Amino acid sequence: MNWDNVKLILKRELRDQARDRRTLFSVVGLPVLLYPLMGLMVLNVMQFRQAHPTRLRVIGLTELPSTPQLFESSVEKNDDDTETTTYQFAEELLKSAGVTSRFNIEVSEASVDAAVVEKTARETLEAEKLDAIIYFPPGFRERMESFQNARNNQEESAEGLPAPQLITKSSDERSKLAENRLKQILHSWRENLIQFNLEANDVPSQITDPFSIGTLDLSDKPLDTSSYLWAKIFPFIVVIWALTGAFYPAIDLCAGEKERGTLETLLSSPALRSEIVAGKLLAIMTFSIATSVLNLMSMGFTATFVMGQVGGEMAGKLNFGPPPIWSLGWLFLALIPMAALFSALALAIATMARSSKEGQYYLLPLLMLNLPLVVLPVLPDTELSFGTSLIPVSGMSFLLKTLMEGDYARAATYFVPVLAVTAFCIWIAIRWAIDQFNNESVLFRESERFNLKAWLRKVWRDRQTTPSPAGAFVMGIVLLALPHALSGYIQPELNGDGQLEAPQLVRYMLTNQIGLILLPVVVAALIFTRSVTKTFQLRLADRQALLGIPLAIALAICLHPFALYLRMLIQKSIPMSQDLQERLASMLGGTADLPIWAIFAMFAVLPAICEEFACRGFILSGMRHLGHKWAAISISAIFFGMLHGILQQSIPAAIFGLMIGFVAVQCRSLFPAIAFHMVHNSLVFAHGVITAETMEEHPWLNGLVWWVSDMPGEAGYNPFLVAIAALGAVVIVGVIARMPAELSVEERRQMALSHQGTYRASAPKREDGSPST
Repeated sequence: MNWDNVKLILKRELRDQARDRRTLFSVVGLPVLLYPLMGLMVLNVMQFRQAHPTRLRVIGLTELPSTPQLFESSVEKNDDDTETTTYQFAEELLKSAGVTSRFNIEVSEASVDAAVVEKTARETLEAEKLDAIIYFPPGFRERMESFQNARNNQEESAEGLPAPQLITKSSDERSKLAENRLKQILHSWRENLIQFNLEANDVPSQITDPFSIGTLDLSDKPLDTSSYLWAKIFPFIVVIWALTGAFYPAIDLCAGEKERGTLETLLSSPALRSEIVAGKLLAIMTFSIATSVLNLMSMGFTATFVMGQVGGEMAGKLNFGPPPIWSLGWLFLALIPMAALFSALALAIATMARSSKEGQYYLLPLLMLNLPLVVLPVLPDTELSFGTSLIPVSGMSFLLKTLMEGDYARAATYFVPVLAVTAFCIWIAIRWAIDQFNNESVLFRESERFNLKAWLRKVWRDRQTTPSPAGAFVMGIVLLALPHALSGYIQPELNGDGQLEAPQLVRYMLTNQIGLILLPVVVAALIFTRSVTKTFQLRLADRQALLGIPLAIALAICLHPFALYLRMLIQKSIPMSQDLQERLASMLGGTADLPIWAIFAMFAVLPAICEEFACRGFILSGMRHLGHKWAAISISAIFFGMLHGILQQSIPAAIFGLMIGFVAVQCRSLFPAIAFHMVHNSLVFAHGVITAETMEEHPWLNGLVWWVSDMPGEAGYNPFLVAIAALGAVVIVGVIARMPAELSVEERRQMALSHQGTYRASAPKREDGSPST
């Protein structure tokens, strides 16, 4: 790669974007203006909120005990020399309850029967527009004053004593808010009343509060509330604004250049396509980082100078001050890789757009796909672990959150996996962007109007021998969505013991595997492809296919110990929840009533056939049209892992899906993949029943198993046999790799372009850096 060409392209793109008013507004103007404007709007809204005091009516004021005081009264003289008595809650009571709101209190001193109050309360609240009513029943004062002498009430029960009532309407927001405030005030008054009664009876107050819980914070540097809140906000800022800041410049640098007709000039230059992508990628990253930094600065300014003016009850919730200055270093640590990832994704997606208008439609799906990954670190009871460190985007957000919370030991432990996953995702995104620029049909697609009837006619007329990449991707999404969409109809019912009976289990497996996996892909192949045989690679007479079946069986046997160790490692790193374990145990409870051949057919043969037809058949055949063999294998493996639904099963399934896809491609047939899958499932099931009792019944297992526990499925194999299995797996993979794979048209074209790019990069250069002829 010629970095001089990359530098020239970078300067060109930065200069063009600096002249574009739309880009400048989205990158600079919007962040600078958005948060201060939001802060001013919050201040105005809070003023409206504070302008309405709580409207309260107190019924039965004479039933209140004189001490401790709940209300304070004041007498005001009117212009006509009459006097008006107003009531408010006691000032000390409001302070102890932490309530700063104002109240408009209407008082009815007369004692009213409880039945009358309950009967007329609804009409009173609605007609007189009150927020709440506090009712003190007859006899309440006498009972409270009688407690001053507790000896007279030792044998009396507390049941049936007159109790105050707080009457509100939970469907009314203001009434619900008044209920929360009044509960705090009444609770504080109740505590004062208890304290007064104890003092009146010469009872120490320690009886009701015998001990207090002390706290000891062992942190070297305790985390303040401001840092904790910013630790929650920072990951959201990094992801959302890095994505938004990258997307709009990417649209203008790709789809915008298509509309302006300047893309052809750039493509005809001596620069390689990879150099063009690198220059545009660095330009987009610059604007992505600038957008995130300006948003952070604007948020810090708003939190410091604007939200500092918020008062009242919401002051502590909205005014959390500026971000810590040391957090800027952690911000850039996460911002640079996130900007690189989203810039590459935005560049690849924007390349597909025919126009700037179409490109803007792609932002929402990309944002929605990343939203769950952004929300996960913000959720309570989630932390950085080995499992979360392997999640793209979320792992980097968890790492940033952990660093801001000061847990450097945990951050250092999982720094390498987070960085490795992020780097791998960046590499995939960059490779995708380069492939998009190498695909002329993507770069020079013309805008067209969409007509459903014409599109369906075109899909039927232009059917290929095997599915298209888009069709394969859509089928993968359909297969993932069907079990969730039809869960209410296919979910089996458990018996009284919480177990799934054998007939229900068989019916569920047949419905799930045949009805929701095999049948959709077969129907799609019959409708959208011209050859079902080539779509599913149903070759058995081929020499490589016949040779591949015993090789796949032997490879599955050799890799079986490593599959078990991988499952154990994942289970320890990402333990399965207790509820999930109980649910799986109840689902498998019906296997006790089934013969061994039925269990083998249901858990080994049936999934191997149905899942391989879907993943290594329909999806893999369609993805081969992308032009990259390993990209197709990886995508089919990801869908294969996600079909299992449970994370602890999805990860090993996706990893071994890579090997199954490799076997299917090299052997040019689906049958070796089915054989590998079937043997793998059979061995996993057989290993799950090995216990100490099984070892006693079958002594020949002593030479195979090195150690065993009382729990089924926890037997370890002989290390010598494991070493032999590893050597055998290497030999078999080498034999399969030497088989000539059948390449698709797109893969042959991509290989030719790769050789052409290698030649141009290694050709002699002129003084200006262009290849010599």
